[in-house]
Order: sequence, then structure tokens, then C-alpha cells
Amino acid sequence: MSTNDRPAVRIRQVALCSDDIWAEEQRLVNDLGIAAVHRDPPNVFEMRNAVFAVGDTFLEVLQPETASAPTARFLERRGGPSGYMLLMQVDDLNATRRRVGELGIRIVHDEPPARIHGVEAAAIHLHPADTGGTIMSFDRMIPADGWAWAGRSWRGHVHTDVVDRIVGVELTSADPDALASRFARLVGRSVTADRTIELDDGRITIVAGAADAPDGLTAVELHTPVPDRRGVRHVVAGTELRLVS
Repeated sequence: MSTNDRPAVRIRQVALCSDDIWAEEQRLVNDLGIAAVHRDPPNVFEMRNAVFAVGDTFLEVLQPETASAPTARFLERRGGPSGYMLLMQVDDLNATRRRVGELGIRIVHDEPPARIHGVEAAAIHLHPADTGGTIMSFDRMIPADGWAWAGRSWRGHVHTDVVDRIVGVELTSADPDALASRFARLVGRSVTADRTIELDDGRITIVAGAADAPDGLTAVELHTPVPDRRGVRHVVAGTELRLVS
């Protein structure tokens, strides 16, 4: 458990969805100096991807391969590239399942425990219509410092000259107070007056969006060790990447 016996929960990966994965990959390399460490083989989600290491956290870019892929429908609904998915690591997936059930949230994908790339991994994906905000995944890894979705050799390809970890995510909602309250209950944490929820080594902030706009994952905060880079902003797959101290 984390400090004060709160449920341990940490941002480990953020997925962005685009219709031009190659262009977005080039932006990540050029703007952030990070490397792609893994690509999934053909899969049930009908997409191709690239996972980039940001220290021991990860940015992923997705592109649909078929018109029926969930990511293709997502791009159509959003009207173009956008933040797609927030993956959070927990140490007690059963406790997370209980909170999910208590909140009446549907699980749309249940990844049973399995040995993947040398790590025992399990995950649940939640229905975004029930959670609000974005598609959310809760993932458990053994050992805890592993990350099965990044392949076997990611540690040998980490570059931290420009950014060294993901420290925050911004979610936008037409009803930000309701989303902040629901998300706080989901992760077992409190929410501040400015709708910030502190996690382990990171935070989620919920901001107000247009009344007629869908909820979305609109920004990712990345820590930079370079003073001159602090405050710089890039846009990748329709999502703002903010470099912060």
C-alpha cells in the first residue's frame, strides 16, 4: 500500500490515437528525444502501435488498421486525433474490481493474469460511458517495476535528456465536478477544490470543457530535468504535451 494506507495507484502509460502513426512517432522522437521500445503483433484490437519509454512510464501512439477497429470509431467520434487511454498501475487489482463494482462501472476487457515479456500482468479496461473522462485501464504487474506492455528490453532504450517521467494527465469534461468525484472514488483518493487528484508520483486534473463537447484526455504533463525546457508545449495526436518541473 502507499502512504497512509491509501490504495497504491500510479500513472504508467498514456495512449494517444492518430490516423498517421508515423508522423506522430517522428514528433515524439524530435520533440522529446525518446525512443520506441515495443510494437504489438496483430491483435484483437485491430490496431498498430508504438510504445515509447519516458523513464519507467510510457507514451503510446495507436492507429486503426480496419474501419471496424475501436480506434477507428473513436477517431470518427472525436473528429480526429486525440488522447485515447489512461493506464494506471495498482498493487491490488481485486480491491480495484470491488470499487469498480460498487460504482456500477462495466468492465469491457478483462486481461487474466499471464506471463508476458517476463512480467506477470493482469488488467481491466473500463467502459468510458460509465467512468467519464477517457478509457481507463487498471493494471497489476509482478514485479511491480516491470511493465509487460513495453516488451522485454525497454530498460535498454530509455532516454531522459529531455523528459524522464509522466507526472500528470488532464481530463476535460462538461461536468467536471461529477467526473472529479467519480474518479476520486474509483482510485480511492481525495479531490482538491481545483479538481486535482494526487496519485503516487503523479496527478489527475479535471477541467471544464464546452457544454456540448464529449469528455476527453486533453493533456499530458511530463517532467523535464532541463530548466530551459520547462513550460514548453508540444502537440502530438491532438494532445498537448506539457513539460513541467
